[in-house]
Amino acid sequence: MACSPPKPNPTELRLPMWADHHRVEDYRNVHCRSYAMCIDAAVREDWEGFTCQKCPLFHQDQAPHADQYAFDQPADNGRP
Repeated sequence: MACSPPKPNPTELRLPMWADHHRVEDYRNVHCRSYAMCIDAAVREDWEGFTCQKCPLFHQDQAPHADQYAFDQPADNGRP
């Protein structure tokens, strides 16, 4: 029997007003392919905020790096 893939699991988060120094990347994975679904869930539940830290997908999708955009180009030997 095949295992089903993990499902997104946002958790309500209430940050104190003085928590302006927290970076959103510390408690959310904004690069997750399920991020929009979690925002929708937080809005439906009327949460002030949410965290991805307890979600099994929290570390799965990461920010793209330069090597994902870099490609080999042929040298330009001068065009007439």
